Amino acid sequence: MNEIILIGRLTKDPELRYLPNTGTPVATFTIAVDRNYKDKEGNVQTDFIPVEVMGKVADFVANYITKGRLVAVNGSIRVDRYMKDDENRTFTKVSAKSIQALDSNKNKSQNTEAPQGFQAIDDDEIPF
Repeated sequence: MNEIILIGRLTKDPELRYLPNTGTPVATFTIAVDRNYKDKEGNVQTDFIPVEVMGKVADFVANYITKGRLVAVNGSIRVDRYMKDDENRTFTKVSAKSIQALDSNKNKSQNTEAPQGFQAIDDDEIPF
């Protein structure tokens, strides 16, 4: 069974591209995941894990998930093997099935005014 769940923060905004033959959206990003122990000096080590997601989830990630957001990633480990400069190379990443934002959007404005067409009410006016 190849199943992984990670919780971490995006290190930069996702990059969105489309597969040439099908037009399928593909989003890639890296999350920083703290290890659950400290080293000899008392510091928490962090792993930077590349993630790739395809389809509708890729569109969601590209439009709503930004640098610094805390996310949960559910997927599987994928090891890609390729040749470069006559050397065998490997690249390990997470192939995500789902992404869930675990915090509010940090880019939202702190505007506390009621939207146009609505009137703000006091909490004391709410009957429940």
